[in-house]
Amino acid sequence: MKYNGFYFWLFQSPMRKVLTERYSRNYAKRIMKKSKQVYQELMENADDIGDDNPMAYNELFALAFVAPYIASEKKIPPEIVQEMMRRSLYHVKWYFGMTDLNTDRGKAANKKSITKYVTWYTPEREARYPTSFKVDFVGQPHEEACYYRITRCPICAYTKKLGVEELMTLFCELDHVMITLQHGVLHRQHTIAEHGDYCDYYITGNKE
Repeated sequence: MKYNGFYFWLFQSPMRKVLTERYSRNYAKRIMKKSKQVYQELMENADDIGDDNPMAYNELFALAFVAPYIASEKKIPPEIVQEMMRRSLYHVKWYFGMTDLNTDRGKAANKKSITKYVTWYTPEREARYPTSFKVDFVGQPHEEACYYRITRCPICAYTKKLGVEELMTLFCELDHVMITLQHGVLHRQHTIAEHGDYCDYYITGNKE
């Protein structure tokens, strides 16, 4: 995958702050400096899923938090990594708050982002990028709900390859936080990280 340092740059401040609070300023500085190089290596060694892939940001986002975990040689426990993730999301909560899933406009914006990917991932692109996200709408529980399933997740596959699959359930939990910041609720029953066949996204507004 082509290197893009945007997400690491965006979240390095809240990540460093958590490490400083938990350990020390010097330790945080050392780990974050090492993490930057690890992040670049993680991206360059990841499967190519297409530079213009509309869902590539999900993997770029996740690897920003895998980097300090690996840089610390797993000495930073997963619960601290989880706090780094949570703080990072709240660092940009204004962005998520721009979408209100209680409104028709908010629902349409949410659906547009996933249908854009489904349209992009043609059979030709699947042949070219066979490990990218696979998405369908099988089993939609309500006609007007924001609903889709991910049946193949390159993030899950890559964390397993790296030997850090214990972080994967934390990434799945972040979906709930992100949707909460969009004034919504994620009703989920399955995740690939917990040995399900798919990750289901059934999203409603928090006032519904």
